[in-house]
Amino acid sequence: MVDERKFEEFFEELEDLMEKTIEDLEKSIRSLLKSDYTKSFYKPKLYGFSIQLDENGLPKITKFGDSFISPSEERTPFYDQYLDKSRNQLTIIFEVPGVEKDDIQLKSSSTKLILDAKSEDRKYHAEVDLETEVDPSTASCSFKNGILTVVFKTKGKGDEFTNLSIS
Repeated sequence: MVDERKFEEFFEELEDLMEKTIEDLEKSIRSLLKSDYTKSFYKPKLYGFSIQLDENGLPKITKFGDSFISPSEERTPFYDQYLDKSRNQLTIIFEVPGVEKDDIQLKSSSTKLILDAKSEDRKYHAEVDLETEVDPSTASCSFKNGILTVVFKTKGKGDEFTNLSIS
């Protein structure tokens, strides 16, 4: 039987996110109009969010895209996490078009993955709170056609960051 409270909570959270997004957009427009930074008007902006249900049936909302508040050209890439409990693996997939493998830097602790990528045309930054603890030393990274895949074995300990290499 479907719990109606979960749906009500989902739509309340979605409404809050949409209101926050509109507020962020208004702040960004006011800030840009007050500043000399007008070149951002000549480049397209990308902003969005994805909604998925977690294992408890609750919504998980992830924002991605350009920052509306700062004139920075840094973008949060779209990413998603997949936990495979049967294999004790956590997979994170990033969409980072416009950069090459050598443009990407990754660091990981047992609970967080940090991505920085920079080319002439694109800048990406993401700090991802991992769904479960991982062992950073088991990371396997691959990059092809703008898609970066990072796979970890789960159940790691500690908060030290490890630099990761991409194959």
